[in-house]
Amino acid sequence: MVVKVRRVCVPDVALESRVPARTRHHAETVARRLGVLTVTTRIGAVASGFFGIQGLIVGQDVVWIAVVNLVSAAIFLMIPLLYRFGEVVAALVFFAVAYTSITVLCWHLGTGSGAPFYYLVAATLMVLILGVDHIVLASVLAAVLAATVIALEVLVPYNTGVQPDWSYRLGFILTVISAWVMVVAVVWYALREIRRATRAMEAEYERSETLLANILPATIAARLKDPTRNIIADKYDDASILFADIAGYTKRASDTTPSDLVRFLDRLYTDLDALVDRHGLEKVKSSGDSYMVVSGVPLPRDDHMEALACLALDMAEAVAGLKDPQGRAVPLRIGLAAGPVVAGVVGARKFFYDVWGDAVNIASRMETTDVEGRIQVPHDVYERLNHAFHLEERGNVEVKGKGVMHTWYLVGRRDDRAVRGAVEHGATAGSL
Repeated sequence: MVVKVRRVCVPDVALESRVPARTRHHAETVARRLGVLTVTTRIGAVASGFFGIQGLIVGQDVVWIAVVNLVSAAIFLMIPLLYRFGEVVAALVFFAVAYTSITVLCWHLGTGSGAPFYYLVAATLMVLILGVDHIVLASVLAAVLAATVIALEVLVPYNTGVQPDWSYRLGFILTVISAWVMVVAVVWYALREIRRATRAMEAEYERSETLLANILPATIAARLKDPTRNIIADKYDDASILFADIAGYTKRASDTTPSDLVRFLDRLYTDLDALVDRHGLEKVKSSGDSYMVVSGVPLPRDDHMEALACLALDMAEAVAGLKDPQGRAVPLRIGLAAGPVVAGVVGARKFFYDVWGDAVNIASRMETTDVEGRIQVPHDVYERLNHAFHLEERGNVEVKGKGVMHTWYLVGRRDDRAVRGAVEHGATAGSL
């Protein structure tokens, strides 16, 4: 069937959908590390500013040290402006300023001032900020900090005496408190961001699993994810196929707006998908108005033909009162066939699951030669269903590629309750 579809202007795909997942993940990781650096610089600015103000209040010979702290605080606040040059540049500037100011403080105040605690804090923060992508650089910087602590312990006295004792003790207490606050706050922020990223990854994984389950049968999806898999191709000695088609689809497509047509097909296929799931069968694909379902694949079941016949009847019943956007009835042409088939996954990037075999071709021909609103089956299917279903003889039909075939119309169940119960039991057993 060839259908002319109106040209529709569709908005461009979102940029993030065109960016490789690995690139997006790296960008998100960098953003999280820069967030950690932002928190660190703000806390560092507060601590340096506080000690700068304290130095101005104390006065005497430590005024210039107060100026060093205030300048460091100002530089810390401006470090986010360097993010445009990359995370490493901003992190190294932070490290250089912090290292210089801490070393100057220790040299002039003494190692007993508590300032050496900041070296450990800086080493911890550099690992968090640079991450495993730059772990060698972070390790080198941590080693420099450790060597500086050892050198100061050897070269600098415990107390140089440039501050009053009360200011010295107060400075030590405040240094310890600020160092602990900085570590706890930054590590907490980093762990929170990691938890958010983990939850986002879990949500994305669940979304991917759901999408995969919508594209492929569950058992096939599990095999597809197996890294040791080769080609997925299975032969089934006996299975049944259903094709359904909307009668008059060409006319409907030509005189219906694209948005109304898509909404109509979405509603129709959503209802049909729910029926397929309820019967425990597998929808293989839909293309335009063509809808294909298979029974006995990928999970074999003895009653696959009866199950598909029940689905066909329920599909016809489901669309009995359905109207298209123009208010017209929506009769289906449905064809069934049975026989050996081969099923497998083809494609590398946009792979899909499909079924091939003579039974597939016959089912398709049963649908295309059918009368709208009827369910047509070949004679061999009649023989398999006659014990449980009512069928009406149609007669001989010329079938492309097959010649003349004797066909029947499936019209109903002989014992509705018994047939439904047996099929539902088979569906439940097949899913276990």
